[in-house]
Amino acid sequence: MPGKTLLFLGASCFHAHTWKGGALSMEQRFSDNQEGKEQFALFLQNHRSPAYLLTDIIEEDFRHETVPHLHGGAHTALIQRKFEQYYRNTQFRQALLLQRRKDGRRDDDMLLSGLTNPGLIQPWLNIMLASNTPVAGIYSVPNISAPLAKNIPSNHLLLLSWEKYAGLRQTYFEGKLMRFSRLTPMTSDKSIGETVAVEAARTQQYLKSLGLLPSGQSLSVCIICHADDKPGLEARLENSTDMQYAYLDIQEMGQHIKSKTNFADSDATPLYLHLLAIKPPRSHYAAPAHTHFFQLLQLRRSLYWLSAVLAIGSLLWSTANILEGRWLRDEGESLKLQTDKLSQQTQQIIQGFRSTLASATDMKTAVLLARKLNNYAPPPQTVLDGLSKTLDNFPRIRVDKLAWQASATPDTAPPNGAAVNAPAQVITLSGDLAEFTGDYRDVLDYVERFQQALIKNGHGVTALALPLDISPKGSIAADIGENSGKPANFSLKIVWRPAL
Repeated sequence: MPGKTLLFLGASCFHAHTWKGGALSMEQRFSDNQEGKEQFALFLQNHRSPAYLLTDIIEEDFRHETVPHLHGGAHTALIQRKFEQYYRNTQFRQALLLQRRKDGRRDDDMLLSGLTNPGLIQPWLNIMLASNTPVAGIYSVPNISAPLAKNIPSNHLLLLSWEKYAGLRQTYFEGKLMRFSRLTPMTSDKSIGETVAVEAARTQQYLKSLGLLPSGQSLSVCIICHADDKPGLEARLENSTDMQYAYLDIQEMGQHIKSKTNFADSDATPLYLHLLAIKPPRSHYAAPAHTHFFQLLQLRRSLYWLSAVLAIGSLLWSTANILEGRWLRDEGESLKLQTDKLSQQTQQIIQGFRSTLASATDMKTAVLLARKLNNYAPPPQTVLDGLSKTLDNFPRIRVDKLAWQASATPDTAPPNGAAVNAPAQVITLSGDLAEFTGDYRDVLDYVERFQQALIKNGHGVTALALPLDISPKGSIAADIGENSGKPANFSLKIVWRPAL
């Protein structure tokens, strides 16, 4: 984490710290005179880190406003009118959105605040601007203490802390949202316990008068203190139905936010400075003109990061191109070696075939012999292809049995275009006709058309059995009587030969 310059402006002091990695340096105080301001200017020349100014002064005013929910320029103009109404004489002002209401017009609850005595801040700020110091923002202790209230289980909380160079700071939170804060200077003749007892009661009455604390509601008072001061506070402060006291160990709180500061007493200034360093609020009192050099620093850092990313990307891209080039070169050499090896093998094969060249007649004879050999053992797909296509055109035929075998001397003569010397494939097809209603003329005609289709496709067909025996020896009448209600069974002998 980069280093930061932390400045603290109290009621009667102004001092600076350097912060890096959770370690806060010893304070360097500057008196409010010409010599102190010259020392501060010299300090800024030796510390060019971004500066964060934390204020804890009495001259901080808070106003609670409910405004319409607007956007863009309309919202900015509305807030500007509120600023002119309440804080016309100071440029150190801010508007914090607390919440948006859920009823009615759903207006915005805003907390307006301002540092009403700019003369306390402006001289130190002018020195920072004159030395081109990047001012990150101007903050106040009430804004910085808001994260501490999130871990305290109370909807009506009064957070008390003591700053050695400012006084007793009281900040009221309702539902974890800051509503009010006030600073009370402490005198040396009173202890912390006495001051807390008196001022907490006054703040409670003030909150009730503003309507911020409901009547009958108990106020939880949490005091940030050192373990050595806790017994004295407990002895002086008594719980009641209206006010309940609790104590937060400052050393434990510092360890929780990873502060490396050793808290010697109840002074909460180092705790707030560390909170400012690790997580500064987005809202603050500085105007854009005050943070001009900080914005330039942020832009410069962004450009540095962008340049670094581009440089790394270019380096990676160049490295990838170099590696790819080397890989392509190695791959090219490998392919060249493979090509040379294949070329040598080709030459060896050519040399080997030169002594075994065959004539064209011998090559033709070899091709014819190979073709005849293929005709002697055709695959089943080739044998049954024509029959299958013909069956597709006769959907009424249902095949019950199909068998085939090679036969060199089939009963039928080979059709035109078939190989005469090739063995024939004799296919026996047994089946019946669907949708048979006893009309034998229709059945015989359908089977006859099926046989003619097979013959047309180059098959030899012989009927082995028909649904009706129409031979001279058969009896049509007897068959009709016997076959009534029986399926129209038939059997065909089909001869297939390979084409020439």
